[in-house]
Amino acid sequence: MRPAPLMAHAAVAGLALLSLLYAHVGHVGGAAATLSQGQSLGANDALVSANGAFTLAFFAPRGGDPSRRYLGVMYAQAAEQTVPWVANRDAPLSAASGDYSAAVTASGELQVLEGERVVWRTNTSSLLGNVTLTILDNGNLMLSAGGAQEVLIWQSFDHPADTFLPGMSIALDRRNGIPVNRTLFTSWRSPIDPGPGNFTLGLDPFGSAQLYIWRSQGGENTTYWRSGQWANTNFVGIPWRSLYVYGFKLNGDPSQSNGVMSYTFNTYNSSLYRFMLHPNGTETCYMLLGTGDWKTVWSQPTIPCQTYNMCGANAECAAGDNGQAICSCLKGFEPRSAAEYSSGNWTQGCVRSAPLTCETKVSGGDGFADLPGVKLPNFATWESTVGDADACKQSCFANCSCGAYSYSTGTGCLTWGQELVDIYQFPNGGGYDLHIKVPASLLGSTTKRWTTIVIIVVIVVVVVFGACGLLLCKCRRRIKEKLGIVGRKKTTPPSLLLGMEAWQDFSGPKQPDQEEGEDGKKCELPLFAFEILAAATGDFSSANKLGEGGFGHVYKGRLPSGEEIAVKRLSQSSGQGLEEFKNEVILIAKLQHRNLVRLLGFCIQGEEKILVYEYMANTSLDAFLFDPARRGLLDWKTRFHIIEGIARGLLYLHRDSRLRVVHRDLKASNILLDRDMNPKISDFGMARIFGGDQNQVNTNRVVGTLGYMSPEYAMEGLFSVRSDVYSFGILILEIISGQKNSSFHHMEGSLNIVGYAWQLWNADKGEQLIDPSIRGTCSAREALRCVHMALLCVQNHACDRPDIPYVVLALGSDSSVLPMPRPPTFTLQCTSSDGEGLFIREKADESYSASDLTVTVLQSR
Repeated sequence: MRPAPLMAHAAVAGLALLSLLYAHVGHVGGAAATLSQGQSLGANDALVSANGAFTLAFFAPRGGDPSRRYLGVMYAQAAEQTVPWVANRDAPLSAASGDYSAAVTASGELQVLEGERVVWRTNTSSLLGNVTLTILDNGNLMLSAGGAQEVLIWQSFDHPADTFLPGMSIALDRRNGIPVNRTLFTSWRSPIDPGPGNFTLGLDPFGSAQLYIWRSQGGENTTYWRSGQWANTNFVGIPWRSLYVYGFKLNGDPSQSNGVMSYTFNTYNSSLYRFMLHPNGTETCYMLLGTGDWKTVWSQPTIPCQTYNMCGANAECAAGDNGQAICSCLKGFEPRSAAEYSSGNWTQGCVRSAPLTCETKVSGGDGFADLPGVKLPNFATWESTVGDADACKQSCFANCSCGAYSYSTGTGCLTWGQELVDIYQFPNGGGYDLHIKVPASLLGSTTKRWTTIVIIVVIVVVVVFGACGLLLCKCRRRIKEKLGIVGRKKTTPPSLLLGMEAWQDFSGPKQPDQEEGEDGKKCELPLFAFEILAAATGDFSSANKLGEGGFGHVYKGRLPSGEEIAVKRLSQSSGQGLEEFKNEVILIAKLQHRNLVRLLGFCIQGEEKILVYEYMANTSLDAFLFDPARRGLLDWKTRFHIIEGIARGLLYLHRDSRLRVVHRDLKASNILLDRDMNPKISDFGMARIFGGDQNQVNTNRVVGTLGYMSPEYAMEGLFSVRSDVYSFGILILEIISGQKNSSFHHMEGSLNIVGYAWQLWNADKGEQLIDPSIRGTCSAREALRCVHMALLCVQNHACDRPDIPYVVLALGSDSSVLPMPRPPTFTLQCTSSDGEGLFIREKADESYSASDLTVTVLQSR
C-alpha cells in the first residue's frame, strides 16, 4: 500500500496551478520539489521545482487520446501544455484504472506503476540509502542517495526525449576512434503522441562536431539535416543567429580524431529557452515570454534547400521566391544526367566538366572559383596546423586530392575532397566563402583576365579621385559651417582658426602600412561643436564625471536627440598630444567589432580636443573589479565572458581587421562594459598599425602603464602583437583574483601578480588566487585553466607566448591540452604609490617619468 499522496492538483499548466500545489506542499513539510524513498506520486499529485518553473506530474497529451497517461516534466508557466521530458513514452498508462503512480523504491530506483505492474523504471540501485527524487530549477530530474553526502544515481538529462534544455549536454564519446556513447534526442511520434518518432538528433558519430538529424523510414536511417561546422559562436548552417548568445558552447576539439566532445547549453540570462525536435524533423529554438507564450528564435529545416543534400553532389541549392529549391551545378561541373537534372531529379548530382591538372602554374594549371555566402559542404577536413587564409589555399593547391577549401576566423582552415555535398546558398547574406578548385582554363585566359583587371582599376581610380575631390570640398565646407566661419572670414576668432588649421593638417597616424590617404576620410565621423558637448555634459559638470585617466576626464552626456554619450575631454596638460588624438580618431573610425568601443565623433576647437564615444552603462572593468563593494557582482560566468570578449576583440585587432593593430595600453580601466556586461576595448591613443610583413617594431618612445607592459617593450622599446598578449595575461590574472597587479608587492617572495600567481600555480595551490567572493561558486577547473593560459601569456620571451587565435580557440575548448609555461625569470614592479600611472620612457636618455623598476628572480620547484 502506498503512503498518502504527496500533493494534489487540478490541472497540468497555468499559473493558478502553482498556488494550489504550494498549498499542498505544507502537508509534507514543504518538500515540494522532492519525493523521498518510500513515497509515491499519485494520479493527481505533482512535484514543483523550487523556482516554480517546472512540474513533474501525470498528463494526457492535449488533443491526444484521453485514455492514455504519461509521467512527464512540464513547464508550469507556459500558456499551452509543454512537455520537454516523458518517462514512459512507449508504455502509456490507462486513465480508466486510475491506479497508477510513480515511486522511489527502497533499492534506489524510480518506477512508474500501474497497480502492481512496473511500466517503466530507471534500472538503478544504491546501497547508500536515503534515496530521493528531486526536480531541479532547470527541469532536470535527479535521483540521488546518501543524504548530506549526496551521490547522483540517475538524471533525466542523461536520457533526453525531444527537447534540449539549458544545463544539458549533447555528447559524443569516440575514444579509440569508435563511437561508444552519444546523446540522442528523439522526436514525438506526432504532436499528440509522445511515443518515439521517426527523427533523431545527435552529434556526427565521425567526430566532425556537427549536429545531425536522421530520419528513420522503412527500417533505414538517412540524413535529413545537418547544422554545418561549428565556428566558435555558431554553426555555419545557421548564420543569422549567434548560438553563443544563448549559452551554446563546444567542448572538445573536432580536429582531433579521438576523444570526447559535447555541446553545452547554459543561458546567460533568466529567460527560459528550449530546443525542440518536432515530429516533422524540424529543430526549433523557443524562448518563453512573460505572457506564457513561446517565441520562435530560429528553426531549421523549414524550406527544401535546408534539408540534406537536396541538389546532389557538387551542386548548390538556392531558394526561389516561394521557398522552392533551385539547383545548379558548381562552376567547373555539369549534371551527371542532363535530362534528369533539367526535369528536377537532382539525386545524381554533378561531375567535373574537365579534369584537374594538379599544377599551379600562372598560365594553365588549376585555380579557384569563389562561391561566397554558403553553408559549407559536408565531410570537411580540419587543417589544424594552417594559420591563415593564404596558407590554407596553398595547402589545397599542394594536395591533388583537395577539391575545395574555406578559411575563416571561426572555422580555421577546412579542405574537401572531390565530392562537395550539401551546399546551400543563403539568400540574405551570411554564410561562408567556399573556394572550389577548377582548371584555370575555366576561369578565362590570363591575358583576358589581366586586361579586364587593368580596365576596372583605371575606371575605379578615376571615379575615386573624382569622388574624393567632391568629398574634400564638401568636408571643408561642413567644417567651416560647424565652426561658424562660412562667409565671415574676417571675424573668425583666432582660436577657432588655429583649430581649423590643426584639423586641415590632420593627416592621420604616420604608420608603415598606411594603405590610403586620409584626406577622403576626414568626415567619416561627425565633428561636434564645443558648445554642443558642453551643453550635453552640463558644462562638464563634476556630477556627470564618469572617471578620469592619464589624459583627462570622461563625462556622461546627452545629445539633443536624447542619445546618451561618453565625452572624453583631454586636459591641456595631458601627455596625449595632437598625434595621439589624431591616431585615435582615424584608427578607431576604421575598426568595427562588437568588442571594441564605438567612436561617435570628435571636437577640435582651439585648445580643446574631445572624443565622443557610445555610452557604456557599466563604465569600466576596474570600477567593478577593484571595488570591494561591487566586486561580488562579477560572478565567474560574467568574468569568463569578459575574458573571452577581450580575447575576441584582440583577435580582430591582431588578425581580422583590415588594419593590423597593436593596442599597447591594454588594462582594466580601458575595458568598458555595456548594459549586458559585454566588454569593449577602448582608448586607442597609443595604438600602432603594423605593416603586412612586420612582426616587431622598435620605438624610441615607450608609452603605457607599468605592470601591464611586456619586458621587451619596457626595457628595449620592442613591441609586437605578443606585447598585447602579455597585457592580456595580466588582465586575466586580475579578473580571476579581483586584485590590481600592483597590489601583490607585500606578498613575501613575490613582487607582483605574475610572481604571486606562478608561486601558487607551481605549488598546486592555484585556487588560492581565485577571488574569495566567487571561489565557492565558480568552476575551479575553468578558472585554473584561465590561470594556466595567463601564465603562458606573460612568459618573458615574446616567442614563447601564444598568439591570440590560439588563445581564443583554447578558451573555447576545455579539452585541448595546454603547454607548460616557463617560470618567469624576472618581473617588473612599480615601486611608487601609483601603480596605475602612465609610463613614458624616451630611449635617448633612459629617463623614467613614472617610477623605478625592480628586477627579481623566481625559481621553479
